Amino acid sequence: MKKVVCIDDKKLPPGAEIVKDNKYEVESEFVNNFDQNVFIIKGITNEGRTKFGLPWKGYNAKRFADVESLTKIENYEQAYVV
Repeated sequence: MKKVVCIDDKKLPPGAEIVKDNKYEVESEFVNNFDQNVFIIKGITNEGRTKFGLPWKGYNAKRFADVESLTKIENYEQAYVV
């Protein structure tokens, strides 16, 4: 399973539980009706209704970054500083 970290927790629909800088495990991934890559996150609420009453399911993948890629960037930055 893929591990990701939240990089954007602004303008979430009611009931969404992701928090910036927290790490999550992706249960599944798919493309929704709006052609967005969407993650189903293990252990939290993944569906509900927007404030306008429209259904939502999963979290937009653009709100996340891979944990592995962030680790590589941090290691590179540390090596550059030293």
